[in-house]
Amino acid sequence: MVPVQTSATSSVMPRALIIGAGPEALMGIEPMLGANRFRVDFLDQDSTPYIAIRQRRPDLVVLCFAPDDEEACQVLQMLQLDPATRRVPILTYVNGEAYAIIANRWQRPGGIPSASRFLEEHCTAR
Repeated sequence: MVPVQTSATSSVMPRALIIGAGPEALMGIEPMLGANRFRVDFLDQDSTPYIAIRQRRPDLVVLCFAPDDEEACQVLQMLQLDPATRRVPILTYVNGEAYAIIANRWQRPGGIPSASRFLEEHCTAR
């Protein structure tokens, strides 16, 4: 990914944390980022997603998981309930479909539905 500054005075590239996938997923994830460029980190399998997000404080989180992954839904709910993480933009990538939970300061890339549809389809009480 080519660095793109986020403002005229910024020299720090925003960081994206990808959870649930490795570098092989970048081809599917990159189109979701639109024109935005990020320094990309991947979460180790031994790490707990919620704790890693709180500690690393990425500028964007990308959750890649299967539709029936209850842990991912719990992570999403915890992130939204925690005042320290509720403004972190989140993209989800489930079976090739992208959904966005985007704080007001970020624009959702074109064609990506909002999280409300995602949460209804994948994280309803079972």
